[in-house]
Order: sequence, then C-alpha cells, then structure tokens
Amino acid sequence: MALTTRKINATKPGAKIVTLSDGMGLELRISPNGSRGWRLRYTRPNGKRNMISLGNYPDVSLAEAREKRTDLKRLIAKGIDPVEHKQNEKRALKYATENTFRVLAMEWHAAMVPRWKESSKRASDSRRVLEMYVFPKVGDRSIEGILPLEWLEILRTLEDAGKFEQRRRLHAFCRDIYRFAIITGRATYNPLTDLQMALKPYKRGSFHHIPQSELPQLVRDIEAYDKSPMVRIGLKLLLLTAVRPGELRNAEWAEFDLDAAVWKIPAERMKMGRAHQVPLPTQAIDELRYLHKLTGPFKLLFPGRNNPRKPISDAAFGMALKRMGYEGRHVPHGCRHVVATGLKELGYPREWIELQLSHKLPGIEGVYTHAEHMAPEQRPAMMQFWADYLLGSERHQGGPVP
Repeated sequence: MALTTRKINATKPGAKIVTLSDGMGLELRISPNGSRGWRLRYTRPNGKRNMISLGNYPDVSLAEAREKRTDLKRLIAKGIDPVEHKQNEKRALKYATENTFRVLAMEWHAAMVPRWKESSKRASDSRRVLEMYVFPKVGDRSIEGILPLEWLEILRTLEDAGKFEQRRRLHAFCRDIYRFAIITGRATYNPLTDLQMALKPYKRGSFHHIPQSELPQLVRDIEAYDKSPMVRIGLKLLLLTAVRPGELRNAEWAEFDLDAAVWKIPAERMKMGRAHQVPLPTQAIDELRYLHKLTGPFKLLFPGRNNPRKPISDAAFGMALKRMGYEGRHVPHGCRHVVATGLKELGYPREWIELQLSHKLPGIEGVYTHAEHMAPEQRPAMMQFWADYLLGSERHQGGPVP
C-alpha cells in the first residue's frame, strides 16, 4: 500500500528499525534514534540485490523520493547500476574540481621544490610567472579543456613584450605541468610539446662579460672596492673559483675545508643536482680566512644585513659592478665566461675546465666519465695557476699543463 505523509508522521520510532514501504522498492526506514531515511531496493544488472540511499525525510519529501525512484528505475531499465552511477558522478565532480590547471600546477610545484636546491629562485620564479600570466586566464579551467591556441596567445603576450627568456621559462614550466598531469592520469595530451614551431625563434645570449684584455683592470677595480668588504671578497672569489653567483651567495662555512683547500657544494645546491668540489687556490683561502673574521659566527659566508639566516641580495654583486662602471658590460655570472676563456687560452684541458664550471660533458662522454680531476696536479694546480696569473703573482713556475 502506498505511503502517505500522514502515516509517515504518525509512525513513531521503536526499539528496532521500522520499515514503511511505498512499493516498487521504495521504503522509509525509521531508526530507534528517530532518524528517517529513504532507501530504494533494486536488482543490479548482474542479478544481485542492492540498496541505495535517497536522502533523509523530511529533507527529501515523499513526492521527491518517488521522483528519485522513477529516475533510478529508468537507469536500471537501461542496465545502469544506480550506486555505480552515483559514484561516477561524485568522481566526475571531484575530477572537475581537482583537474584544473591551477590545482595541478601547485601539485607539480610542491613535487618539484625538494628537487630544486633551497636557495634557488626557481621555486619562487616558477610560481610567480604562473600567477602573473597563466592563472588569471586559464587557472580555473580543466587542464584538458585548454586549447593549444590559448597557450599560444599566453606565450605570445610575453613574446610581443620582448620577454623571450621569460617566455622560454614559462613554456618549460607549463609543459612540465602537463607531463605531470599525464603521469598522474589526469591528462592525455600535452599541447605545449609542439607549440615551439609556432613561436618566434630565440637564442639566449651569453651573460655580459668583459674581454680578457680588460681583466687586469677589473681585478684592480674589485681590489679597490670599499663599499663592502663582503661584496669585494665575493666578487674576487667568483673570479678565483668560477662558481655561479647563487652558489657563492648561499655558501655555508660547513662546506669548506680550508686546510685541505677544497669547497664541497652539496648536490641540493647545485643547478645540475650533482655534488661539486671546488679546489681553492691560496689567494681564495686568504680571502676566506679574512671573511671568516667578519661572518664566521653565522652559518652563511654572506649573511644578509636584515636577516643573517638568509644570504645577501642576489643584486649585491651586480650593483657593485655597476658602481665600478661595468653596467651593461659585465655581470657577476659573466665571471664564469671570463675564467673559462682564460683557462682555454692558457691551454688547459677542456674536461678540467668543464668540470670546474660544474658542466656535464656532452654525449657519451658525459654518461661514462665521472672523474673529478681533483688530483693535486690537475684542477687544483690549474686554479692555482689561474689565481697567480689573475693576480699577477710570481708564485707559479713555467706554464700550464698542456
């Protein structure tokens, strides 16, 4: 017999569950605690009996429960299991909300941060460019619903502004986010992969650096710099070691063994993710011992003025060079070019120079060659000769190793 609202309201909870049937599998179950829930019994396509909840009374009225029964009966008639259908709808909703480009980008970012060295600007830079150029336009869209043409428009915005390097980095970040989405099963196609052919070609130039003929004057200008002894020492160390400016700014005293004349940079702080040994010429050790008198109590060689737990600004070395008159002609990273060119002209082996720069050797050579050339007569001797040559010392005898 069909239910009525009066009968439902008149039925009181009992010691056990009370079941009121409305026919065709629809029933209202009244629990001892007074809760009243709609249930629909049905036969699954495989012939097994099952039950699905339709909500609680009176939130779902009798009329609404009957409408739901009718809708579910139509699904059953088509061979669709209502429970599986409901689960699929929940999954689709979750997929839609968790499959936006913004959500996947932040998942990718969180996964990549541990791989990037802590001091690297990559974590902050990648998030910043995504928030500036991508999230406002397509951040809340499903990752598979963003068209290649839309990505082309985003990248061309930077291209038209002449920001080719930023375009390159943003392209790489977004391409890797799609790769992450594909690996995690939330995308099937990467529209950034083939987009390069539709963009203007751009070849990144080298960092500004002075020619070898101006090197003596640069050394004199650095020696005469009196605004900050830390910055003066830092610029000198860049020329004596050929490390990247970020590797030097974030250097910690614990990484140095001055007695053994070596600086061991851990893999997490290196651009290529490999630990790197830097031989220290005597001139570098002298500068480091002096610097230790200034910053030895701190963890970092170059602690920041306002927060000694953080390194000095990445603009500190560059600003000093600008004050010396090298704006547009030489930047801190350019010291690596100067050192590499100088060592090459002095006749040192390419492998030694590449390893000093912490570059991976190309091709098969890079795969199978793991020598660090830290024997006393190899890279340490090379960098000592370079320091003597650079600073005009008479310590070295003869010429470089051929």
